[in-house]
Amino acid sequence: MGAPTVAEGYLLLPHPQYPGGLTQAVPRDGNSTYHALQATYIRHFGHAGTLQGAYTWGKLLSDTENTSAFEDGQGGIAVIQDNYNLRAEKAISEEDIANNLVINYGLDLPFGNEERFLSHTHGAANSVIGGWRVNGITKFRSGLPLALIAAENGLSQFGAGAIRPNYTPGCTKREAGPPHSAARANEWFNTACFTQPENFAFGNEPRVDPALKSEGEANFDISINKFFSLTEHARLKFSTEIFNLFNHAQFAEPNVNMSSPGFGQVETQRNLPRTIQFAARITF
Repeated sequence: MGAPTVAEGYLLLPHPQYPGGLTQAVPRDGNSTYHALQATYIRHFGHAGTLQGAYTWGKLLSDTENTSAFEDGQGGIAVIQDNYNLRAEKAISEEDIANNLVINYGLDLPFGNEERFLSHTHGAANSVIGGWRVNGITKFRSGLPLALIAAENGLSQFGAGAIRPNYTPGCTKREAGPPHSAARANEWFNTACFTQPENFAFGNEPRVDPALKSEGEANFDISINKFFSLTEHARLKFSTEIFNLFNHAQFAEPNVNMSSPGFGQVETQRNLPRTIQFAARITF
């Protein structure tokens, strides 16, 4: 503090009177708003049948997503770029899911002794035909908005958050073609629309871009259950549970760091391949 001059960059810090450094851990300077339309449908019918559906159409806006990696593993992306202009940080949230539909169902199949179909079946034949139940969960969700980051520049050493790219006005950000294809995976969005800001300059790209989203989710999980009567008071349940029934690979978010060689490319798969597990349970 006793030096005759102070580096100009220190004047950009929130507390320039402490040029030696001042750490504010996890600052609480963010705001968010959420609006949604929610609808639910529930139907009960014969044979212990249930059908439920829940749909949400919503929008989440915020000034920042997070402030540290140890909180949610995403520190450094979609955070505040300019601490002196929080209004410019307001954008769609990285956690925004515009459309979310979840359907679950269950039904005891009406086959076997004293059921609607093949009601006069007995013995071993009834052990094979009767006692079946099917359950399932189906999910359809919109993709998550993307937050792009550029390389650090002169502002980074003076308290600025992740520097964002410059967007070229009029450039089409989204690539054409089927979203689930090798071509889109190699260039999920038009990387030519973005450039590195000059030294000591902020990028004009939104904190989170509403026009760019990762691939949405379409997933089917199902379980098939078979019940066996062992004695008058004991019953065996054997279950086959299948996750990602149609073995549909869901792309993860593309690389959002324009200083990386893989900028704009999808490099990993978000979900697991089809997984099957078996279970047995005796109730007495």
